[in-house]
Amino acid sequence: MESSRDPAAFRKFEHDGWETASRGYDRHFARLTRQTVPALLAAARVAKGMRVLDVCTGPGMLARAAVERGAQVVGLDFSGKAIESARRNVPDAEFQEGDAQALPFDAESFDAIVCGYGIIHVPDPQTALAEMHRVLKPGGYLAASVWQAPEPTNGFGLLFGAIKKHGNLDVPLPHGPDFFQFSEPEKLRAAFEDSGFADVTVAGVDQTWEMGDPSGMITAILEGGVRARGLLLAQTKKVRSTISAAVANGMMQFRSADCIYRVPMPALVGSGRK
Repeated sequence: MESSRDPAAFRKFEHDGWETASRGYDRHFARLTRQTVPALLAAARVAKGMRVLDVCTGPGMLARAAVERGAQVVGLDFSGKAIESARRNVPDAEFQEGDAQALPFDAESFDAIVCGYGIIHVPDPQTALAEMHRVLKPGGYLAASVWQAPEPTNGFGLLFGAIKKHGNLDVPLPHGPDFFQFSEPEKLRAAFEDSGFADVTVAGVDQTWEMGDPSGMITAILEGGVRARGLLLAQTKKVRSTISAAVANGMMQFRSADCIYRVPMPALVGSGRK
C-alpha cells in the first residue's frame, strides 16, 4: 500500500482542510455519500446490541444509521469541526477526536467497524487498517468504502480529466497516497487481505450526485473538499477558470429532461472478517 512520503505535512494538510471544509462536506457531499450507508452497514453485519466503531465519521451519517439499527456507536474523527457536526446530527452516539492510525481503544473492543471513504485520506492506510483490525473482536467485520476509478462517464473522471488537460498537476502540495489506489476491486481486496482480514468481499455501489446547475461540482469541491480543492486552488486564476468551464461543459452529458444534473459517482465497498 502506498503511504505519504511526508506524513506529518500531509496529515496537517488534511486536518486543516477538514477544519475548514466539514460544513461544506455536510452540505454538498453528504447527499451523495449517504447512498453508500446501507451497503456499508450490511457488509459489516451491523445489528441491534452491537458495539460499533465509525472511523473517520465526518458528519456522522454511518453512526446515525447504525444507531437506528439499535447499535451502540462510537464515532471518531481527527477534525474537531467534524465532531461538532456529528454530535449535532447524532445526539444518541458517542463521538471523540482521534487518529485513525492510533485508535484510542483497547484491542478487541468492537463488534463491527465501518469507515466511509476514510482510508483514502490518511497518510498511511496500512497502519489505519491494522489499527481497525486490532480493535475489532474476533469474528467481527470491517467494512470500508472508496471511490471507483475515474472514467469519462463518471464525475471524478470529468473533474480530473479537466484538471489534467488544462491545469498543472505538479503543484506544491504535501505528498499523499494515491487517492485512487484502492479504486479497483482486486486492489481493495488485497488491502484487506494484507491487513489480516478473511472472507474478504468487494462490491460496487452505483451512486448518483444530483445537482441543479453545471457549476455544482466545482462549487462542492471548493466548499466541501480537501485534496481536490487544494489541487484546484494551486492553479492560477485563469487556469482555474478554464477548468471550471470545461467541467461545466462536460456536465451537460449528465443533464436530464427535468434539468437536473445526475452525475454517476460509483463506489466500492470492501469487507472482511477478523
